[in-house]
Amino acid sequence: MRTYTNANDQSVALIAAIHVGDPAYYAKLQALFKSYDALLYEMIRDRDADVTEKVNSDHPVSQLQVGLKNALGLEFQLDALDYTPTNFVHADLDPETFARLQGEKGETILGLMLRAMLEEDARQRSGQGQAIQPLQLLWALTSGDRAHALKLLLAQQMDQIEATLAGIDRGSDGQGSVLVSGRNEHAIGVLRDQLQRGVRKLGIFYGAGHMPDFERRLGQIGFQRAGEQWLTAWDIRKKRSSAKPKSAPPTNASAVSRVP
Repeated sequence: MRTYTNANDQSVALIAAIHVGDPAYYAKLQALFKSYDALLYEMIRDRDADVTEKVNSDHPVSQLQVGLKNALGLEFQLDALDYTPTNFVHADLDPETFARLQGEKGETILGLMLRAMLEEDARQRSGQGQAIQPLQLLWALTSGDRAHALKLLLAQQMDQIEATLAGIDRGSDGQGSVLVSGRNEHAIGVLRDQLQRGVRKLGIFYGAGHMPDFERRLGQIGFQRAGEQWLTAWDIRKKRSSAKPKSAPPTNASAVSRVP
């Protein structure tokens, strides 16, 4: 989480979300959110939708997140957080507008993901990254504590995952995608409205992949970085057990997953 201030002594915190995490992580976030006069959040849904209703989606991204939740023994963001507090401000597109903007650009989420994956593959082939090896994955899947082993393995890939997410914000026209830049543009419009109302302390709670673009946009409207704080999203320490653990995978096991 990074905090920015402007000449009017207003502050904006960019709170990068990890969409699947430990229950303690979401509990800390929920407590943190109370300190903001307005918390702008992401959620592609109708303006008048009831935020207390669970969102059931067959979208591939949602299915991937739910799959990770189950495989890693974590919580899913939409299940763990309460979006009903009065300081929560919806700052995302509605499904109709999102679909229209994507159609105008000829953009699909699967297409963006494929392009980002191909770019990541090329990056690894050039020696700039290292993919998970089959033996490492086999070790994790056959471990006595599979959820912990998979968390440990994926946590060591966080830097590469961030690089892949950055690639998603390049549409077919070479410009920013609707998925990231288009939604960020809308959120900044909501932010401007809150600032003009005189709101002093604001937070923007969006996925980590949105944050580089948000930081650039905040700089354009007069905000400068003022501070930084870290929250642990995945605690990958081994739980105490009387069972004899299997040997560690052939990787650096000291990685810690944290969210900026």
